[in-house]
Amino acid sequence: MSLIGLYPCKGTQAPTALSITSASLCSILTVTAVIGNVLVLLAVIIDPNRQLRSPFHYLVANLAAADLIVGCLALPMSAEFYVREAMSERLQLLPRDDARRVTSFISTTASLLSITAITADRFMAISYPLKYRLKQHSRRIVIVSCVLWIFSIGFPFLYFEVGYLKYQFFFANTAVVATFAVLCLTYIKVFRTFKQQMETFSSPHPGSGQQLKIKMRTLKWEKKVTKTFLLMITLFIACFLPSLVLIYIISFCGNCNCVFIHWARDINYIFIMANSSMNPFIFAWKLKPYRKAFVNILTCKAFMDKMRPASQQVSLNSMGASSSSAGHLTTIDRSTKQQQQL
Repeated sequence: MSLIGLYPCKGTQAPTALSITSASLCSILTVTAVIGNVLVLLAVIIDPNRQLRSPFHYLVANLAAADLIVGCLALPMSAEFYVREAMSERLQLLPRDDARRVTSFISTTASLLSITAITADRFMAISYPLKYRLKQHSRRIVIVSCVLWIFSIGFPFLYFEVGYLKYQFFFANTAVVATFAVLCLTYIKVFRTFKQQMETFSSPHPGSGQQLKIKMRTLKWEKKVTKTFLLMITLFIACFLPSLVLIYIISFCGNCNCVFIHWARDINYIFIMANSSMNPFIFAWKLKPYRKAFVNILTCKAFMDKMRPASQQVSLNSMGASSSSAGHLTTIDRSTKQQQQL
């Protein structure tokens, strides 16, 4: 019934309490998504501690940009939609509702592709560390990001050809399922490689002790970053897997109660949007460089550090000017006294 592209309960009004709850959750997620992802972007761009200039962190910034679109556009527009739904007896879809859906699909597609790119980056960093350091440059990341965004912007416009429900079902069975498969297969390989490397370093190893310490330190850092990203993947699955199930229910359950369908629709959407608010707080919790960068940005430490030398220079200049003025006045006083004696 619903796979013809029409929402199965289009003529049935959603419960007012559900619409108000959804609007409230969207408003809360808007605040957290904007604040968190702006902090991540500023941390990478400003980089007050000079620790976030690497391909991995540039890909993290790309993910934050996708999630920021969710916070700035998709979530506020969704909150407005739910408020309008709660206040009207029979909701009429407007052109901006199509814009809301397309924006959600664009940002979600970009987020999925960014997570896939970060997964590939972690795989290369752990499995082929030497090749990774030689070939993974900022220029490559820029190219990857451009391709990612071109695809993310172009792909969701199929929505206008097939309709919302068909595109949502198609999206769930392509982008989401493909991302799940890539993440699972890649991380199985990554942790196998981790285990092999740790066993190698634990056994008697040729070479100097200093080199071994450097390699162990590097491996521990890569392991910590990868575990942090694995936590992101876990939350990603926790958000998208229920959404995937609910999309199937909405698409195939033509005889389900419409109140249940409305609840499934809103829970599905909130779960997907909530994922965009979680990632920045994972970075702040698990990775010290991001935590320090967030603190420096929030306390304006980087700005104050830049202003301090300038203020010191102004103080020194003013002291020099005062000293020369005092010397000049002393000279005038001496010449005046000499004239009086004559």
